[in-house]
Amino acid sequence: MEYLKFFGIGILGGAVAGLLGIGGGVLIIPILLYITSVEVKAATAISVVQTFFASSFGTLFNHLQKTINFRYALIFGLSSTVTYFFGSYFTQYITDTTIKVIYLCTAVLAIVLFFIKRNNSDSSKESKIVANLVPDNKAYLKIVPISLVAGFAFGILGVGGGFFYVPLLVILFDFPLKIAIGTSLMIIFCNAIFGIAGKLLAVRFDFFIGLSVALGAIGGSRIGVYINKKIKPQIIRVIFVILLTITIIRVGVDLFSSFTCKQLFFLS
Repeated sequence: MEYLKFFGIGILGGAVAGLLGIGGGVLIIPILLYITSVEVKAATAISVVQTFFASSFGTLFNHLQKTINFRYALIFGLSSTVTYFFGSYFTQYITDTTIKVIYLCTAVLAIVLFFIKRNNSDSSKESKIVANLVPDNKAYLKIVPISLVAGFAFGILGVGGGFFYVPLLVILFDFPLKIAIGTSLMIIFCNAIFGIAGKLLAVRFDFFIGLSVALGAIGGSRIGVYINKKIKPQIIRVIFVILLTITIIRVGVDLFSSFTCKQLFFLS
């Protein structure tokens, strides 16, 4: 029954991944922390396993729909995989509170990016053009530095970083939302391969729990991609913002309580 519970969590995370173009870790980590008894570092490791499966199947489904720009995905992915591995490995040396602070900062950044006004077309004709767009030298100068820094931070958290990559692709490169989602999933898939290796070397966790979450994510990602086809991009944006806001508030309250308890301890 315990593994079935984690299987259900995987379905939820996979559905979110397929719908929003994120690895699912942005929600999996808070769920594992506040609904189950999993510790922070183990939660980041389980998240990477789930992220790998969710993003791999999400990438496949989006490839079939021709909603991935492979050139941009590979540049982002190859630029961030090394730092993602080191971030995953060095998780063992970072405190739980620091991990939560990093998570909170990245989530706040993502929601800020989504509130920035942008003129962006989601027409099928526009999507076909962008899916085959070739990056120029200016694009490389933007992608590589961002990927190196983001890869390390997301490696620590064990998340794919889709909640960052999706708005980034929309704002900096004017990608239609659905192409940004598909491309983001492939970037996440590249990172998760090295992320699993780093977590296995550095973090102790029940791999079968991770596998249960991952198996649920396989079916969930298919559900998410299916729903993505049926609803308008504007609705996807609203869902994205609501989910991030909820998790930001919950983690923020947790950190505030933690710091308050420490202050009371020192005062006593």
